[in-house]
Amino acid sequence: MSLKNTTALITGGSGGIGLGISKAFAEAGARVIIFSFDEEEVNQALAAMPQVPEGQKPHEGIVHDVTSEEPPAGVDFSEIDILVNCAGIALTGLLSTSETKAIQNTVNVNLVGTIFMTKFAMEAWQKRYPERAASERKGEGNGCIINISSILGLRAVSPGLSVYAATKAALIMFTKSMCVEGGRMAIRSNAICPGYVRTEMTKSQELSFKTPLQEVGDTGDVSVESIANAAMYFATNPQVSGTILSVDKGICAN
Repeated sequence: MSLKNTTALITGGSGGIGLGISKAFAEAGARVIIFSFDEEEVNQALAAMPQVPEGQKPHEGIVHDVTSEEPPAGVDFSEIDILVNCAGIALTGLLSTSETKAIQNTVNVNLVGTIFMTKFAMEAWQKRYPERAASERKGEGNGCIINISSILGLRAVSPGLSVYAATKAALIMFTKSMCVEGGRMAIRSNAICPGYVRTEMTKSQELSFKTPLQEVGDTGDVSVESIANAAMYFATNPQVSGTILSVDKGICAN
């Protein structure tokens, strides 16, 4: 699968799942723009990227707070072909003991930040892609939105994750709504719901999952690479939109 001559913007692209997606897209030939709030992590992520194909602009790293109401400086969203909303934070603890500031911050980063970034992309894409009847599109795809949700947005699996789960459930409906809203311009919107991926963000979460695949000796963890593969599927298939894909080794089937 090739992403040559495309530009992908990945929020939270400097670590964990976001970094895995950034690498996979770059290896497929895309130019990647990595967003993170940490400058050192951005520089480290850029250093890990394979070089872009000849003739394309270089990869770029930008320090940006996705909760900002202002578009990020220096980014031309009309050049973006794929937007991956991966920036997120985890809030663990019972709701009754959670600080209100931490609750608001989780909602802002996980949900509001995704909405803002999608808004900036949609404003540019509406000018770039004229509305066309379905019969005129011939299977073509224009802008592509990939939201990283969670199986916690589909299923309550453990106490102490209510706020995080609420933001991820909201992302699922936002994804479907953007599928409908962007469809007239062939702009696609899909979401990935990972199972337990062992990253820096989730290391404080001690969740106990029993997956169908554990019956054959599997640990239950989902690899970053498997999430990146799912993102690649969405990025390269112009006829898939409105899909919520669980990559969880069967947890949500129980």
